Amino acid sequence: MLTPSCSHLQHTPSLQPFVVGCSKRPRTDQTKSRTTCCMCRPSGHEAHAALSRRQLLHALLVLSASGAGSAAANPAQMPMSLDGPSALTDQQQGVPAVLEGKAKQAVEQALRKSVDKTKCPVVLRLVFHDSGTYNTAADNGGANASIQYELERPENFGLKRGWKVIQQAMSNIQGTAAEGVVAHADMIALVGAYAVGLCGGPLISVPVGRIDAQRPDATGRLPAEDFSADQLKQAFQQQGLSVQEFLALAGAHTLGSKGFGDPLTFDNAYYTALLQKPWAAPNADSMAKMIGLPSDHVLPDDPDCKPIIQMYATDQQQFFKDFSDAYVKLTTLGARWKPLVKV
Repeated sequence: MLTPSCSHLQHTPSLQPFVVGCSKRPRTDQTKSRTTCCMCRPSGHEAHAALSRRQLLHALLVLSASGAGSAAANPAQMPMSLDGPSALTDQQQGVPAVLEGKAKQAVEQALRKSVDKTKCPVVLRLVFHDSGTYNTAADNGGANASIQYELERPENFGLKRGWKVIQQAMSNIQGTAAEGVVAHADMIALVGAYAVGLCGGPLISVPVGRIDAQRPDATGRLPAEDFSADQLKQAFQQQGLSVQEFLALAGAHTLGSKGFGDPLTFDNAYYTALLQKPWAAPNADSMAKMIGLPSDHVLPDDPDCKPIIQMYATDQQQFFKDFSDAYVKLTTLGARWKPLVKV
């Protein structure tokens, strides 16, 4: 069963999207291969007429901030289906929805079967490369599962392994109440949030109801690993993300083999390493010099970035909260939503 998660439905009680995550933190170290995008580590229409993009994202972020990591509420249930046309019209506005009942249980089971800790870095990287193609000026790209058509691009090297996890999770919901409700684009966001929680990070509330793309997104939209701080800020601004949101999302670099702490533990080690600059130490060995990428190294010297890095380095809970909010925003930017049809 699904219920709408938008605040403009004023007679619907306050709802919380399906929360995914796990507090267990087994310590099985793994390493991963090279990277080609500044935001990732391999291993791993415009606004609707009745609901603007700003209002939609605000509603989602409020829900996420108020409910991350807690049990789902028990609102009055309204039978609905997310089945609908492949494109939205002015008469059929789409909205995000909340997984409930058997559909929610089916997704939870699918995530447990499909994702183990060793796969977390690559599936989180997949999220960034799928959602990171959104452009505010063009108002296209974003969280739409177009990544499945883009796996041969150089910047997506190594992501076939992550896409296989999504395919496995989708296979695991076949024949359940979640089939036909959860799209590939939804599953990407769900799997990424689950991965963060599985590695000890925050539990993130994720709405569903996205429409999958039928073609690849435009090329050249992911920030390069050799971007300057100004280029990075501009690139993420073009995606609709602020400096703080971009830096909170950059904390995902803590997962992986680039030297920011335990490669399979989600924490704030990325920020402490940025401030310590081990790659620039006079006695830095070859391993220390390999920590991070050029696009990481420029951040602590930028006057806009440094105060935020310092905050996250000393306050992991603030980082977790801001990452959760930014993750929900990232995975809804550019998303087209299926109309809710009463059944």
